[in-house]
Amino acid sequence: MEEAKAEKPKKRALGELFSRAFEIYRDNPIMIVPSLLPIAALVLGMLIFAGYVGLIAVFGEGGFVAFSALAGLFLFIILMIVLFLLAEGVTIEMIREASSGNKADLSYAWQVTRDRMEPLVLSSLLAGIIVAFGYVLFFIPGLILSFAFYFVAQTVMIDDKSGVDALRASYRFVEANLSDALIVVLASLAIGAVLPTIPFIGAVLSLLSLPYIYGLATLLYLDYKEGQEWQSKKPKTVVEVS
Repeated sequence: MEEAKAEKPKKRALGELFSRAFEIYRDNPIMIVPSLLPIAALVLGMLIFAGYVGLIAVFGEGGFVAFSALAGLFLFIILMIVLFLLAEGVTIEMIREASSGNKADLSYAWQVTRDRMEPLVLSSLLAGIIVAFGYVLFFIPGLILSFAFYFVAQTVMIDDKSGVDALRASYRFVEANLSDALIVVLASLAIGAVLPTIPFIGAVLSLLSLPYIYGLATLLYLDYKEGQEWQSKKPKTVVEVS
């Protein structure tokens, strides 16, 4: 009996994953650019909204000015959600390129994300709506769903999933890598909670941490993806009968 062997890709230890995410970010600082764009839009939107408030204060709360302010605020919130989702998608693609040894290319990452814009936005919004219902009805299901759907953007950008399939893929990934996924998610939440509390520079540090947070989740998912591909290509045992 003779068995052909294929080398199984080595899964990164969590410590190595955290350091690798930092190395990729350090070597590709351009990864912060996608996260800066929605922040710039947010600042511009706040200035415009402040102007609307000023008009309402001058002309009163009734009439067209008040209605247009509310409509503009609603559209602005939708725009900000879409911009943040696109920024995440572009960053994930840049991390994937960098993890394979290439330089992160902002232009190429945008082209890839643009082609997947619809499934990325719709899948993320679907996940958000389901999670919100989970929190409203019962807090614990909402918490569980938040973890289960944390990797939806990775399933869209890396596996080209969409809609319910993206949600299922994220759930299966978390189920198969429960301990590692929980550690990465909790560490990311801790970073997002602690950095803003630092006086004076907390907001800036929180913004700068976004590519690193995306990097943790993306590298963990890429490790899982490589393991799946190896398993599907693993040669079967060949039995010789003499």
